[in-house]
Amino acid sequence: MGAKLAIGLTAGVLLLGTYYLEDVWEKGVELPKEFTEGPEALVWLKKNRGESALASNRFGETQNAARFVRQLYDAGALRVIVPEGSITKDDVETYADSLVVTLPTDPARRERVWRICAEEIRRAGFNPEESKNEKQVLLWWD
Repeated sequence: MGAKLAIGLTAGVLLLGTYYLEDVWEKGVELPKEFTEGPEALVWLKKNRGESALASNRFGETQNAARFVRQLYDAGALRVIVPEGSITKDDVETYADSLVVTLPTDPARRERVWRICAEEIRRAGFNPEESKNEKQVLLWWD
């Protein structure tokens, strides 16, 4: 009887684990809090007096970064922020190396925004994998 009980408990634990994983996958991966809060990107870039406020190795001048953010909005992004966790202030300037893009739910718009994000992820040397439940995408430039 001990073996049957052990097998039954093991099966129960595996079943609960499966339900948990399915629940996590359905909800999508949540970003850490320091990457879900921050100023709206266009407003932050406009207020920033730095020559190269965002990912200088990718965009060069701040105006190029602003153009990229407008491209995301034009494609259908719901919101683009500069996450608090990526903003650095030193004696010379304030700059950041990432954006968080909130994806739309409309399939056509989502695809357009995702395509832009995926290209940036590839450019950074990573393999983009979209989750249909993902609400936000973190774009990071080294």
